Amino acid sequence: MNENDIKSLISSFKPRPFKFLELPLDVIEGDPNQPRKAFGLETGGDYDRLMKSILHYGIEDPIKVSEIEQGRYLIMDGHRRFACAKELGLETAPCRIYPKMSDGEFETRRYEMQNNRRSWKPMEKANAIHKIKTEYKNATKKEIADLLGISQVHLFHFTELRDMRMEYLELMSEYNMKEYQRISFMQMLPKLRKIKQYEIDDIVKILFKKISDNVMYRASDFKDLAKIFTNATLHEEEILSFLTEPLLTVTELSERSKLSGFSSQIKILIKELGAKKNLNVQLTEKESDLLGDLSKLLEAFV
Repeated sequence: MNENDIKSLISSFKPRPFKFLELPLDVIEGDPNQPRKAFGLETGGDYDRLMKSILHYGIEDPIKVSEIEQGRYLIMDGHRRFACAKELGLETAPCRIYPKMSDGEFETRRYEMQNNRRSWKPMEKANAIHKIKTEYKNATKKEIADLLGISQVHLFHFTELRDMRMEYLELMSEYNMKEYQRISFMQMLPKLRKIKQYEIDDIVKILFKKISDNVMYRASDFKDLAKIFTNATLHEEEILSFLTEPLLTVTELSERSKLSGFSSQIKILIKELGAKKNLNVQLTEKESDLLGDLSKLLEAFV
């Protein structure tokens, strides 16, 4: 088939008449040749949210099917809705029914149906959730989260997102941060503090660059960094290295911080024992041995 044949075929795809009907589930068939295999039918996450939505509101978006013969219909779009309806024990489902079509037209139309969807932008979703919270102002956070089929952590994320500084939002968008990274970042942000010449805004920009370069990307990276900043006075030099060395990971920073913390504890013990010795307080044999061992251990760290 040459290019002209393909153009002719596409131009023959005219708008199809369709009708809306409630169809019994037992006359609807899933398509084993569906190119998208990952429907997310596993329990948890999106599937559970869709299940709750259908349980509360019914199937809002009709399943799109094509009639393959009298009384039999093949799903073009809506396999997850169909699976949820069956699991919930529904007898019928609202369907948008197309007449029988050629295999080529069927595949082309299905591709367009599934390819033209546009996901929520994070701020769009945040604004929508804010409107819902405003309407249900007496509801608890748990009740709102359950209503939307999301966790309270995600509810917090979208609430905080609306209040986030525009500069940070632009950076999140610029560096294509994933949703879990946005959540982890916002949970970490209050822990940050100035380090030497680096203000918090400077630190944030450095962190975004590390995220972009995949030096920092796991949720645990954000949590570990928040813990280290909680004791920033103790680990200031290590954090400074982390900020000035582009490829230094949070894991490496954690290891250095543990060593510096251990070293600091040793110094404190040596200082306390040394003070007793300077005051002519007789050290016990055990304390004298400990002072000598700690001094040698500290030399190994330095």
